[in-house]
Amino acid sequence: MAADVGASRIRVGLFDESLRLLKVRVSETPRENPVEGIPRRLREMVVEVVGGSLDSVRGVGVASIGLIDHRRGMITHAPNIPGRDVRLFKELSNIMEAEYFLLNDCNAAALGEWWPRRRETDSLTYITISTGIGGGVVDKGRLVLGKDGNAVEIGHIVIDPSGYMRCGCGGVGHWEAYCSGANLPRYVKRLLEDGVLPSGTRLGREAEARGLTSERIYRLYYEGDEAASKLFERLRDLYSSGIASVINSFDPEILVIGGSIALGNKGFFSEEVYPRLGKYLVGEPPKIDEPIHGEHAPLYGAALTVHEDIEDARVREP
Repeated sequence: MAADVGASRIRVGLFDESLRLLKVRVSETPRENPVEGIPRRLREMVVEVVGGSLDSVRGVGVASIGLIDHRRGMITHAPNIPGRDVRLFKELSNIMEAEYFLLNDCNAAALGEWWPRRRETDSLTYITISTGIGGGVVDKGRLVLGKDGNAVEIGHIVIDPSGYMRCGCGGVGHWEAYCSGANLPRYVKRLLEDGVLPSGTRLGREAEARGLTSERIYRLYYEGDEAASKLFERLRDLYSSGIASVINSFDPEILVIGGSIALGNKGFFSEEVYPRLGKYLVGEPPKIDEPIHGEHAPLYGAALTVHEDIEDARVREP
């Protein structure tokens, strides 16, 4: 059994011993009182997927957004949801005896994407560019987790020491504050207010009239809006410098890049971002690949923590 707790959605999947996904359910992540709502929703979804066979579940692996404490099975802080110290397993452990495991969602995705490639490489790095920006690393066939399970928080690489933009985590100059789906509209608004981008174009008018989404910003760029074109002259270097910093840090053989922004704008990344990586790299670039499991990559990684009995992700106090 595995779950993926995201900022927008929760996915719960039932896997067999061969790691085949048998059944999956998707629900919106509770926004009101998530400290209580997320554990409750997780329990409801597990019961729905398993039915009356809770005793047959050997273990539950959860991939989650945010900073986590895997020992206590909690999200300590997540910039994209309100509330702190979300004890993910407190409702589930009341109705089901099982082994529980917790990973950051991008660490889980890295594991999930490495597993089908494990005969090809023992060195893989995963980047997601979506609502947030995150990453995970498998090195020499071992998942890099850090002391609390929060390693490879690459969205918080500092790409702008001037601190022009403040991240949702409270830090300044972080990659996620400029390029993630949640923060790109805020970056655009700031550039318009400061006169860095011309305000008389559709980008400026729409930002003033009703607000912008990252999807709309990309669309205006493709349609040739002047301000959007100037914006993307900045973004292509922000994306490429962030990706190159990850490559320089971990030297992977394969780099898997997923997430709704990267996968939804393949032309921009392949034509404008990836060719600029050499400007920032100190070594040879890795092979860049797309996720095999798509949006279910964290779910597969969470299932693997149970299948492989990964001790460093085991929950001690569910």
